[in-house]
Amino acid sequence: MKSKVEVLKRVAATTYWGLSSNSPLLRESYSEPSARVRLSPPGDCRPSLGFHMKLFLRTVEDYFGSANAAWRVLPRRKTVLANKIQYPDHAEEIVVDGQVVGHFIYDVSHGVRRWRFRPLYALVSRMVEEEAGYFAIVDAPKLSRGYVFKKDRLLKKNLPERRDEYVALATRDMRYLGVGAVLRGERVYVLKSWTRRPYSFGDKDPSILEVVRHNEETLRELEEEAVAFVQSIHEKYRLPVVVSFSGGKDSLVTLKIAVEALGPEKVTILFNNTGIEFPETVRYVYHVAESMGVKLLVADAGDAFWRAVRVFGPPARDYRWCCKVAKLAPIGRLVKENFPDGVLSLVGQRRFESASRALSPRVWRNIWLPKVIAASPILDWTALAVWLYIYWRRLPVNKLYYMGFDRLGCWLCPAVELGELDLLEKWERNLAQTWSSYLLYFASSKGLPRAWVDMGLWRWVSPPRDILRVSGDIRLPEGRDQAALLIRESSTRYVLRPGHPSEVKPSKLLNMLSSLPLLKEKIAAVEEVGGYLLITMKQPLTEEEVKELEKASLRAYSCVQCMECATWCPQQAIARDPEGGVRILEDRCSGCGLCSKKCPLAEYVPRARETTGKARVS
Repeated sequence: MKSKVEVLKRVAATTYWGLSSNSPLLRESYSEPSARVRLSPPGDCRPSLGFHMKLFLRTVEDYFGSANAAWRVLPRRKTVLANKIQYPDHAEEIVVDGQVVGHFIYDVSHGVRRWRFRPLYALVSRMVEEEAGYFAIVDAPKLSRGYVFKKDRLLKKNLPERRDEYVALATRDMRYLGVGAVLRGERVYVLKSWTRRPYSFGDKDPSILEVVRHNEETLRELEEEAVAFVQSIHEKYRLPVVVSFSGGKDSLVTLKIAVEALGPEKVTILFNNTGIEFPETVRYVYHVAESMGVKLLVADAGDAFWRAVRVFGPPARDYRWCCKVAKLAPIGRLVKENFPDGVLSLVGQRRFESASRALSPRVWRNIWLPKVIAASPILDWTALAVWLYIYWRRLPVNKLYYMGFDRLGCWLCPAVELGELDLLEKWERNLAQTWSSYLLYFASSKGLPRAWVDMGLWRWVSPPRDILRVSGDIRLPEGRDQAALLIRESSTRYVLRPGHPSEVKPSKLLNMLSSLPLLKEKIAAVEEVGGYLLITMKQPLTEEEVKELEKASLRAYSCVQCMECATWCPQQAIARDPEGGVRILEDRCSGCGLCSKKCPLAEYVPRARETTGKARVS
């Protein structure tokens, strides 16, 4: 099986640069000389816009010490591209005049969070040639990664006072270039090196609209192909059409394609309001629906996330219960109510976004919503193509993009990077403080240091090694959830410790076990003793049966009423319980157990407990 990196290398996007126009191109040009931009995979670069551009320019100026010093060696352009790369936090390759000139990174090492700029390639070449900015010419025939040059080996230098700052490097014959970091005692550690090759900056400075003009023919071809694709699948499936609209750029372009293909009267926007969307996004969705003349359906999760977080604990990249509770459950209900015979959902999914999407077909059946046929008209579009299309067709853009955000969606998503959380703090202080207050409360309840919150370790149950390396020795929580916990005392005796909420009634568990009749038959007695539940079995259970008993216990006593189970129940045998949670209508239940398989509590909590060690006591 190929690794994620291998997959992304195989499907990497291609971007070209017009050498005469000094403009990025979506395809190789036949009207002017052009060269492929060398980008790290997946190479899904985008234009730097609004506050992102402002932040990048300011960071470069801070690195060089002044605006004059910065722009004397690096051309200040209207069109700059950014390409996300792998790093412990936010990091991008910055492209100027068709060349990667540096990395724009959010550094979280040594417990300090700050934006930094690391010069590379063409910019390093110019810095050492002109002896500008921080540089060092070393007395060596070659540069090797990991080597440390002492002060007496530096022939010429201008080193920063701050340790760990980046320095442009060159050998005495200028044959090898590199970038290093300053250590104590004016020593320089080589981070990266390469053989020098010719570099040059262009003369023209095209605006984004001029870039659009250079790519207009390609954009028209992309649009025509996507429109024809939508028309063909609509003809094939003959189902109502919705556009899954997140308020982001990709779904905006998908919506425009759908309207062009079918007309506004045949297109419906489906927006999932998770309850943790940016307020700007919610307003924007209603504005787009009105301006494009399409119907809007909202799958509203209400306060489902905030109810659930008290039981599940904070979500994580490897503990994404939130997607089930706040996304899939309300969407499932809406689809069931409005499209009982099925629906064709057009999504703004692109293959360059992730390894899983890179391998995705263009049309597929949604495994979580089996009556939904999903299709992506823009699967093979790059982010640059999406942005140029938006400018070409003058589409209304969510203003969050101009505030520096690249990924829109839930504002507290665990996929967020610390650099994005800084943006949240800047533009949406109340939202940021709401989530920070909860995380600090959770950390305090678990005896965790504030650094667990500040370094973003809440974003993983099991943080990757590179994250642990930069965050230092910070204790992790032994468990996340506040749900009911099943403890095995003997082969036939179990104790259920209540979680949130704390009340346990024997009748609740027996009702929930109606969906698992074979397991229910093995129950000898269920009784409440001192606020705990004592469960006695007629005979020892298999490990699989113990797991099923745990899931039933979670569903009985920690249900957050997401109603995912009710959506899937083929017998319509599940209803809200006025006393909390859900109850099974036993006269309708067929005992298929599907509700247990679809429950987010039953799916995510046991798995997270096994990871953290808070599993059943055997």
